[in-house]
Amino acid sequence: MGTVTRSCIVRAAAVIAAVLLLSLAGACTESEPESLTFNVEIEGDAWNLVGEIVKVRQGDHLTFNLSSDVRGGFHIHGYDLFNEVAPGEPASFEFTADATGNFEIMLHKFTLASDMDHGEMSQDAGEEELLEVRLGWLQVFPR
Repeated sequence: MGTVTRSCIVRAAAVIAAVLLLSLAGACTESEPESLTFNVEIEGDAWNLVGEIVKVRQGDHLTFNLSSDVRGGFHIHGYDLFNEVAPGEPASFEFTADATGNFEIMLHKFTLASDMDHGEMSQDAGEEELLEVRLGWLQVFPR
Protein backbone atom coordinates (compact mmCIF):
# COMPACT_ATOMS: atom_id res chain seq x y z
CA MET A 1 0.00 0.00 0.00
CA GLY A 2 1.44 3.36 -0.99
CA THR A 3 1.81 6.41 1.21
CA VAL A 4 -0.92 8.29 -0.65
CA THR A 5 -3.43 5.50 -0.13
CA ARG A 6 -2.66 5.18 3.59
CA SER A 7 -3.01 8.96 3.95
CA CYS A 8 -6.39 8.87 2.18
CA ILE A 9 -7.61 6.11 4.49
CA VAL A 10 -6.55 8.07 7.57
CA ARG A 11 -8.35 11.20 6.33
CA ALA A 12 -11.49 9.23 5.47
CA ALA A 13 -11.50 7.64 8.94
CA ALA A 14 -11.11 11.07 10.53
CA VAL A 15 -14.03 12.45 8.50
CA ILE A 16 -16.23 9.48 9.40
CA ALA A 17 -15.33 9.84 13.10
CA ALA A 18 -16.14 13.57 13.01
CA VAL A 19 -19.52 12.93 11.34
CA LEU A 20 -20.37 10.25 13.92
CA LEU A 21 -19.42 12.53 16.82
CA LEU A 22 -21.49 15.40 15.43
CA SER A 23 -24.51 13.17 14.90
CA LEU A 24 -24.22 11.78 18.45
CA ALA A 25 -23.85 15.29 19.89
CA GLY A 26 -26.92 16.42 17.96
CA ALA A 27 -28.93 13.48 19.28
CA CYS A 28 -27.98 14.34 22.87
CA THR A 29 -29.01 17.97 22.60
CA GLU A 30 -32.44 17.26 21.12
CA SER A 31 -33.80 15.39 24.14
CA GLU A 32 -37.00 16.63 25.71
CA PRO A 33 -36.83 18.48 29.04
CA GLU A 34 -37.51 16.30 32.08
CA SER A 35 -39.50 16.90 35.24
CA LEU A 36 -37.20 16.06 38.14
CA THR A 37 -38.01 15.96 41.86
CA PHE A 38 -35.44 16.20 44.65
CA ASN A 39 -36.48 15.33 48.20
CA VAL A 40 -33.99 17.27 50.31
CA GLU A 41 -33.67 16.58 54.03
CA ILE A 42 -31.37 19.00 55.85
CA GLU A 43 -29.84 17.87 59.13
CA GLY A 44 -27.42 20.26 60.77
CA ASP A 45 -24.95 21.29 58.10
CA ALA A 46 -25.64 18.57 55.51
CA TRP A 47 -28.28 17.26 53.14
CA ASN A 48 -29.28 13.71 52.34
CA LEU A 49 -28.55 13.86 48.60
CA VAL A 50 -25.76 11.60 47.40
CA GLY A 51 -22.75 13.76 46.59
CA GLU A 52 -22.80 17.51 46.51
CA ILE A 53 -23.80 18.07 42.88
CA VAL A 54 -27.31 18.03 41.41
CA LYS A 55 -26.88 17.62 37.63
CA VAL A 56 -29.68 18.64 35.25
CA ARG A 57 -30.10 19.92 31.70
CA GLN A 58 -31.28 23.33 30.57
CA GLY A 59 -35.06 23.40 30.28
CA ASP A 60 -35.65 20.68 32.90
CA HIS A 61 -38.46 21.43 35.35
CA LEU A 62 -37.21 20.97 38.91
CA THR A 63 -39.18 20.43 42.10
CA PHE A 64 -37.45 20.63 45.48
CA ASN A 65 -39.30 19.17 48.47
CA LEU A 66 -37.55 20.43 51.61
CA SER A 67 -37.46 19.44 55.24
CA SER A 68 -34.98 20.73 57.80
CA ASP A 69 -34.06 20.33 61.43
CA VAL A 70 -32.91 23.98 61.59
CA ARG A 71 -34.59 27.29 60.81
CA GLY A 72 -33.18 29.11 57.83
CA GLY A 73 -33.30 29.70 54.13
CA PHE A 74 -32.57 27.30 51.29
CA HIS A 75 -30.93 29.46 48.63
CA ILE A 76 -29.87 28.66 45.06
CA HIS A 77 -27.42 31.38 44.08
CA GLY A 78 -27.62 32.67 40.53
CA TYR A 79 -31.29 31.77 40.30
CA ASP A 80 -32.05 34.01 43.29
CA LEU A 81 -34.37 31.39 44.74
CA PHE A 82 -34.80 31.62 48.51
CA ASN A 83 -37.17 29.38 50.45
CA GLU A 84 -37.63 29.39 54.20
CA VAL A 85 -37.25 26.10 56.04
CA ALA A 86 -38.01 25.19 59.64
CA PRO A 87 -38.31 22.03 61.71
CA GLY A 88 -41.68 20.36 61.24
CA GLU A 89 -42.62 22.70 58.36
CA PRO A 90 -42.04 20.97 55.00
CA ALA A 91 -41.64 23.30 52.03
CA SER A 92 -41.77 22.78 48.29
CA PHE A 93 -40.89 24.93 45.28
CA GLU A 94 -40.40 24.44 41.59
CA PHE A 95 -38.75 26.23 38.68
CA THR A 96 -37.39 25.66 35.19
CA ALA A 97 -33.60 25.43 34.93
CA ASP A 98 -33.19 27.99 32.17
CA ALA A 99 -29.72 29.36 33.03
CA THR A 100 -26.71 27.10 32.47
CA GLY A 101 -23.67 26.87 34.72
CA ASN A 102 -22.76 26.01 38.31
CA PHE A 103 -24.94 27.44 41.06
CA GLU A 104 -24.12 27.23 44.75
CA ILE A 105 -26.85 25.84 47.01
CA MET A 106 -26.66 27.31 50.51
CA LEU A 107 -28.43 27.00 53.82
CA HIS A 108 -28.59 30.38 55.55
CA LYS A 109 -29.26 29.68 59.21
CA PHE A 110 -31.40 32.14 61.11
CA THR A 111 -29.98 33.13 64.48
CA LEU A 112 -33.32 34.09 66.05
CA ALA A 113 -36.90 33.06 65.36
CA SER A 114 -37.75 36.76 64.89
CA ASP A 115 -35.23 36.94 62.01
CA MET A 116 -37.26 34.42 60.05
CA ASP A 117 -40.51 36.22 60.75
CA HIS A 118 -39.13 39.36 59.11
CA GLY A 119 -37.48 37.53 56.22
CA GLU A 120 -34.07 38.83 57.31
CA MET A 121 -30.86 37.07 58.20
CA SER A 122 -28.74 38.57 60.93
CA GLN A 123 -25.25 37.72 62.03
CA ASP A 124 -24.03 38.59 65.47
CA ALA A 125 -20.42 39.65 64.98
CA GLY A 126 -19.51 38.16 68.36
CA GLU A 127 -20.76 34.64 67.51
CA GLU A 128 -18.42 32.02 66.14
CA GLU A 129 -21.27 29.85 64.80
CA LEU A 130 -21.27 29.31 61.03
CA LEU A 131 -24.48 30.85 59.69
CA GLU A 132 -24.01 30.00 56.03
CA VAL A 133 -23.49 26.42 54.98
CA ARG A 134 -22.84 25.27 51.43
CA LEU A 135 -24.97 22.16 50.91
CA GLY A 136 -23.92 21.55 47.33
CA TRP A 137 -24.14 22.72 43.74
CA LEU A 138 -26.73 22.79 40.99
CA GLN A 139 -25.07 22.12 37.62
CA VAL A 140 -27.21 22.97 34.61
CA PHE A 141 -25.81 21.69 31.31
CA PRO A 142 -26.87 23.02 27.89
CA ARG A 143 -29.47 20.86 26.19
